[in-house]
Amino acid sequence: MQQSYGTMNHDFEKWDFEGAPGCVPVNCQDFLILSNKGFNYYVIDLKLVDWNKIWNIIKACEAVENECWKAQENFFDYLKKCDVLSYTEKDGRIIAFDAVTLLCSGTTCIYSNDETMVLKAYRGKDIARKLVMATCEWYLTKTDYLKGMKHIIFLSISANPRVVNGYFKNSYTRILFDCSFKPSKQLIALKEEYCRKHNISLVHKDYPFCMKNLFPGSNNFDCQDPRFQFSREVKASMPPDFDHMIRGDAFAFMMKVSKAAARSVVMLFMLLDFGKNYLSRKGVGLFSSKKQIAPTYTETWQTPEPVENTPPIGVVRAPDKASQGISASLSQQ
Repeated sequence: MQQSYGTMNHDFEKWDFEGAPGCVPVNCQDFLILSNKGFNYYVIDLKLVDWNKIWNIIKACEAVENECWKAQENFFDYLKKCDVLSYTEKDGRIIAFDAVTLLCSGTTCIYSNDETMVLKAYRGKDIARKLVMATCEWYLTKTDYLKGMKHIIFLSISANPRVVNGYFKNSYTRILFDCSFKPSKQLIALKEEYCRKHNISLVHKDYPFCMKNLFPGSNNFDCQDPRFQFSREVKASMPPDFDHMIRGDAFAFMMKVSKAAARSVVMLFMLLDFGKNYLSRKGVGLFSSKKQIAPTYTETWQTPEPVENTPPIGVVRAPDKASQGISASLSQQ
């Protein structure tokens, strides 16, 4: 997959994201895939879209992230490494987003849910799950990105104890699937391939799923709060010097499933979450034909004029961070 974005002049990091010239509106129908209970769901293929057109969408998603946690990397630079950006809009405002990357090796694909975030005012409405499922459905049925793949490894990396504990509590994953808490040699090898690609090191070589220094200083919860303590069982999979608060160490949860099984589970959730709208919607509907959602713009990057008196967008983010952001949303559903 070839990336089509241009380079950005970082001397111009001040923008009015509602008024950037040439941008499509956040409720652009070209990206719409589903609507449900007043919320609209969109998918943008970052490898095909003209980034000129979506600058205001990127800015709006960055605003969501800034409310949810302390980012360690400039949002624009981070997004350039992703394959797809999906988001939820209500009344002309983006209230949640999901960023995904793929790493295919042989007939196995690592599907990394890098970041899923929801504004605090809209949590508790299952928006994060619906957005994640809709994005996965789009990948599975409306694109060729997973063509030829027989297995999918779902990856989520988090430094939030509540999220990691949740992974372990789903005992069926340890019983039925090859996962981080009961890994095969092949799963560990694919994890190492992922780490090499993203230049990620381990806290200790004997703990293959404990990644070092991914989100330094990003957690803002009270680590003494009993709700934010790693369980005894989870600690058994971590080295003694695992530091998720200051150094920003994180646990990578990976679960390998067959593509057919993934398709069945996602279809079930889509039916439960979206009902008959899922069956008929042309974007990801069960009976809709396969099509490319994002338009394939061909213009080159044109830097808009900077807008005066608007705050800078730059935030610092750890290199090649992954799905710490999902803890800000799924843990509060």
